[in-house]
Amino acid sequence: MTDNTLPQSREFPNGSVTDAGAVPLESILCTEELHRRPSRPPDYQKENAALLALSNALADTPRTVLQTLADTILEVCESGSAGISLLTTDDGGQRFCWPAIAGMWKPHIGGGTPRNFGPCGDVLDRNTPLLFGNVARRYTYFQPVTPAVEEALLIPFYVEGKAAGTIWAVAHDPHRKFDTEDERVMLSLGKFASSAYQILRSLDALSAEMAQRQKAEASLRLSNTKLEGLIEKRTGALRKLTISLLQSQDEERRRFARNLHDSIGQYLTSIKMTLDAMKELGPDDLTRPELLSKCLQAVEECLKETRTISYLLHPPLLDEAGFESAARWYVDGFAQRGGIQAKLNFPEKMDRLPRSVELALFRILQESLTNVHRHSGSPTVDIEIEVNAEIVSLAVRDAGRGIPQQVMEQFRESGSAGIGLAGMRERLADLGGELRVQSDKMGTLLQAIIPLHGGTFGQPRREFVT
Repeated sequence: MTDNTLPQSREFPNGSVTDAGAVPLESILCTEELHRRPSRPPDYQKENAALLALSNALADTPRTVLQTLADTILEVCESGSAGISLLTTDDGGQRFCWPAIAGMWKPHIGGGTPRNFGPCGDVLDRNTPLLFGNVARRYTYFQPVTPAVEEALLIPFYVEGKAAGTIWAVAHDPHRKFDTEDERVMLSLGKFASSAYQILRSLDALSAEMAQRQKAEASLRLSNTKLEGLIEKRTGALRKLTISLLQSQDEERRRFARNLHDSIGQYLTSIKMTLDAMKELGPDDLTRPELLSKCLQAVEECLKETRTISYLLHPPLLDEAGFESAARWYVDGFAQRGGIQAKLNFPEKMDRLPRSVELALFRILQESLTNVHRHSGSPTVDIEIEVNAEIVSLAVRDAGRGIPQQVMEQFRESGSAGIGLAGMRERLADLGGELRVQSDKMGTLLQAIIPLHGGTFGQPRREFVT
């Protein structure tokens, strides 16, 4: 096809689609087969590199993050094509458009499928990943599209709990069969992409808001000097925040590179030296147990360090067991690495919180402890978590030198006192929460408070429990 839009035969103005010759949906679904197939082992190094690429795209060129996601899925899943489908907004979500595609179907960027008669719609209707085989048997508008679909793995793409579209990978080779590892990786990347897309939409909303303001300023001309001064002040704060973000990103990259060099790099060097020594041995000495043991020990340490770095980026415990387990793991590791005595108090009984709340609490805990380690000089830190029917509270108290007075004043006035506190405040604001900071020469108390929006604590809310 030279046109980038899929042919839409039998599509009516109201968005409905019929096809008398279409086979039943169940005849092209093979999701159960996906879970029966042997799964290839996870490649966490490749997955971490993919997440790093997405992070860089979000920081450097946020408008390309969806295309970066499509390129990443194509590479990680080794599929023929990959892409993202988003529900349209100008017609009430009657269609899916394709803003980002990688691989053989890339010429079809801008095309799409109907909402109520297509694989993407089926995935959102069932709210679960689905594996399709030979989709053209049911959705005949795919028949002219080349190369043909042998298998297609689709997962839902939700932003702030609302259906936004799907993420998909397509195999054009009949020998390429997806497995549960492809599903796991796509779900993992999808979670990150959901947050990135939310940020992108926030940027669009901010741009639109700044354009509502410019028109108002034009109509008021020079009389609205107070508003102009406020905009100038906020622009300066945003510029400082952007600079802090870039500096923080550079520092994080340096720290990550240093950790790789000092840990994994050293073990790999040891392995190479041992193998070089083995090359000089005679055939009868190549199996000397002490040399093999030394290599195996170095490999085990490499795996341990890789697992630690991966867990620090995003601990699986947070998704699998919840905030309490992830927080205990992280605080224990923090105390060991930083040499700071850490005390962690949880309620006697604590159920799972909404996923967005657990993620926010964990990231704020990470940032708070990082600040304690880098800036406070405190030998101790106390962490207290309190929960009731209405709110959850995270309090982090140290006995360090305190936050400088000018930084506190800047934070109270504009909320832009460095990337750390400003980032926490923005993360909490998205959840309707509040950040409170008290600091003097005796130490600092940071408290994050998030409303739970009704309900009785102790009874899991099923829509949020993983």
